Amino acid sequence: MSDLPPLSGSLPPTNEPLRIAVRRMRWFRAAFEAYVEAVGARIGCTYKIDEAKLGGIFVRWLRSVERQKPSNPKDRHDYFEFAAGLMLRELTADMPLSAVSAPTKADASSAATFWPEGYACTMFCLTVHSVAMQQEFKDKPEVSPAIDDLRHWWSFKENARMDASFSVGFLQILLGHQPNWMMPDVFRARLSQELQGS
Repeated sequence: MSDLPPLSGSLPPTNEPLRIAVRRMRWFRAAFEAYVEAVGARIGCTYKIDEAKLGGIFVRWLRSVERQKPSNPKDRHDYFEFAAGLMLRELTADMPLSAVSAPTKADASSAATFWPEGYACTMFCLTVHSVAMQQEFKDKPEVSPAIDDLRHWWSFKENARMDASFSVGFLQILLGHQPNWMMPDVFRARLSQELQGS
């Protein structure tokens, strides 16, 4: 397990807790744009953002988060991770990014070069999740070594094309957890699976 690349400073400032700020379209857009620009500068890639798609993604994500929000406060910690996975699901289902130029500063065998759009979206979701977890729970999530394994990224890209819910499971893998592959984007299914396993 390792720390995330230090790009959390590219998120715009907010006077609210991040869990609230991220539910505001204006902040979400500004955060995504700033983060993508920072990732692009680091890997040497120019991105173009489809603003209309990004707006639709935000609305779908927020509705999904609200619809599945657990009533038990004990589930709150796990739900933060799940909400980040739902964000990645919406981003990969209707990709709002296109790489205008190929990365020039990233290793040829890296995820950033293999799929620059998916890489930027994934890193954004991981970073938002990490900052929110630190604020809410004083918890600093680490990422699995799977983040550097191109086989995982290849599987992620191919499977997400067929079923966007795969993105939720991929994010859980990157955070060191075993997803429920039957219904990775249904929070109650994950809870039931964990309860049966314990």
